[in-house]
Amino acid sequence: MTVELQEAINPALSESVVRALARYEKAEGWPTGSILFREGEHPRGVYIVHSGEIDQVFSSRGGHAKPLLVAGPGQILGLSCVVSGKPHNCSATARTPSVTGFIDKDRFTTILEEQPSLWWSILQLLSTDINSCYDCMKTLTHNGR
Repeated sequence: MTVELQEAINPALSESVVRALARYEKAEGWPTGSILFREGEHPRGVYIVHSGEIDQVFSSRGGHAKPLLVAGPGQILGLSCVVSGKPHNCSATARTPSVTGFIDKDRFTTILEEQPSLWWSILQLLSTDINSCYDCMKTLTHNGR
């Protein structure tokens, strides 16, 4: 996966959003191989990556782990699942020693209610994710002819 495609699929949060959320997060260290969450689990909250790399993988129909993307500093994990209330659609594991800021889903919802200006940034992230999925589907369709 190219860096451009990687960034398009899961863009980094703006510095202002990271600063706004930093007041509410709990720092968590993750040694290599640590599991942040598993596919199918209900989300506990969101994870803002501050350092390291987090592998995101999903299970194929045959049950084999398939790489989705690698998240790095400034990226947020679990956002769409917290917003939608649906289970995680992938698993997240620390590829390298990593530090994340964790915000419980109830607290995250409260933050958004108290600071409506953050909704725009969240909406932009989710919209970018959707558009990136469309781009990936187009690429797969064109390559699969």
